Amino acid sequence: MFERYTEKARRAVFFARYEASQFGSPEIDTEHLLLGLLRETRALRLKLESSGTSAYKLRAKVESRTTLGEKLPTSVDLPVSNASKRVLVYAADEAERLADQQIGSEHLVLGLLRKGEGLAAQLLKEAGLSLNSLREEISSWRVDSGTSATTIPNLPWDPNLPSVEVHGRRLLIAWVKRSAQRLKQFAWVRRVWKPLDVVADSKEGGISFDLSVEDGQRYRVVAGGWTKEPCAICGWELSAEGGPERSETFTNGREWLCLECYHKFVAKEGAEVA
Repeated sequence: MFERYTEKARRAVFFARYEASQFGSPEIDTEHLLLGLLRETRALRLKLESSGTSAYKLRAKVESRTTLGEKLPTSVDLPVSNASKRVLVYAADEAERLADQQIGSEHLVLGLLRKGEGLAAQLLKEAGLSLNSLREEISSWRVDSGTSATTIPNLPWDPNLPSVEVHGRRLLIAWVKRSAQRLKQFAWVRRVWKPLDVVADSKEGGISFDLSVEDGQRYRVVAGGWTKEPCAICGWELSAEGGPERSETFTNGREWLCLECYHKFVAKEGAEVA
């Protein structure tokens, strides 16, 4: 079912399953998909912040408008609700409209908005997001792997805009300042990047970082299965290979920063971005 999904989109769906189990839900509904996407889609979090809300506020709204049940074991095979199935169909259609071969997390966000009904769509609309406007911005949600700049929602790349170079790439200063402001609230610890253990789903594909699953027939732990991680600011690929520049990192336990971005933009002794 998820063969065409990008790794980030698969992770979002797996996190959605985890969220559903924590809410005690018998199925994965649209609000769980939204929470999974908030974990995996930095551009969505930034878009919400630019609209005056945050992922934390949105989660609080989901919790306040949802009937919480008894938590379910993560090994329980939760079905996708009919509403979420429709979102997945819409996401595939949005990918086709953009001539994208893979279905990414950005297409899932469009699918939620296109569904129109349900708690997730309602919350996104309350936050100021609309299907038509977001369709025009989706291209800026993708981090360019070349030498051009990373862009942020509502801010297309313009060579006249202030930018800064990190690892040979140009980043918009507006993006860097917004990212740094959010990341400075966390405590950062220096760590050598090592591959992380993950759980592989043999039935539907994809992986999960929740190692507590007990169904050995469907789920299996892959030691060191997660071998790379992008820097939370510049997207520089961190890995155990490539020397200290790629393996020496800082982490807050969830996100990772390359040394350059940490010292330049996040560390207290670092210089403020002009």
